[in-house]
Amino acid sequence: MQDEQRKLRQLAAAARLRALQREKAALSHAACLRGVRTAERLLEEEHQRYAQLQSSFEQQGRVGVALDPSQYEQRLLAQSQSFAALKSRVLALGEVQDEESACRTLLGRRTLEVQVTQKAFNTALHDLQCYQRDQESIDIFDAQQARGAIHGA
Repeated sequence: MQDEQRKLRQLAAAARLRALQREKAALSHAACLRGVRTAERLLEEEHQRYAQLQSSFEQQGRVGVALDPSQYEQRLLAQSQSFAALKSRVLALGEVQDEESACRTLLGRRTLEVQVTQKAFNTALHDLQCYQRDQESIDIFDAQQARGAIHGA
């Protein structure tokens, strides 16, 4: 009986620990989601800048304005810098999405661990309660027998 109660306390402690670990994983996942949203926003802003730069260059080209070599070089530099910034935002978003995916996997694992631990705790608690009821029934029966009661009456 003492051993079962000790195991039940250990399972209760394990369930609390697992719940804390799950909460920590949920907080980490929420932070990752915020990071993904931030990276997506920054990527969209960079994409808009790049699109504006491209459209302004296209308009200059349509007008037929002759650019001197230094202006052409500046335009190419601006375009390549904008493309490099866009590419770095895409890579940053990919990294943050990978981290979010890992956090989501960890959160799922922690949630499963909480469910398994809680189920084990509930099963052990039910078994202990049944054992205690059975012991009480035996004690009541023994007490009735000691007073001379007839079995089944």
